[in-house]
Amino acid sequence: MKQYPSRMGVGASSILLILVIVSLTLFASLSLIQARADASLTQKTAVSTAAYYEADAQAQQTLALIDDALMQSKSPETVEGVLVQADQTVAFSVPASDGHVLRVTADVASGSCVILSYRYGSAEGWAQEDTGTVWQGG
Repeated sequence: MKQYPSRMGVGASSILLILVIVSLTLFASLSLIQARADASLTQKTAVSTAAYYEADAQAQQTLALIDDALMQSKSPETVEGVLVQADQTVAFSVPASDGHVLRVTADVASGSCVILSYRYGSAEGWAQEDTGTVWQGG
C-alpha cells in the first residue's frame, strides 16, 4: 500500500488546538465575570425591593390609622408624622432602608382616605454640579 503524505503537519494542528483551548478559556472567564456581575445586581435589586415593600407596608399602616382616626371623628394630625394641609389633604413620608423615601398624599375631605399621590423616590434632592465650560469645538 502506498501512503500519501498529509498536507497538514503536526505543528499546524497543535497551533489550532491551542487557539481553540485559549478561546474556550477566554469565553469561560468572561462568562464567570458576567455571572458575578449579575449576582451582584440581583442582590442589590432584592435589597431595594425589600426596602420598598417594607416602606409600603408602613405607609398602608399609617393610612389605616388615618382612616381609624377619621371614623372616630378625630383629626388625622393625631397620627404620628401626618401633616394636614389647607386643601383637606394629608401628607406623610416613610423612609426606606436603602436611601429612598415613600411620599404619600391623600384626600380626607370625604371622611375616608383617597390616595392622590404615592411616590417612591430618592431621599436626597438632585444637585446640579458645576462642570465648568464645555468645549464648543473648532
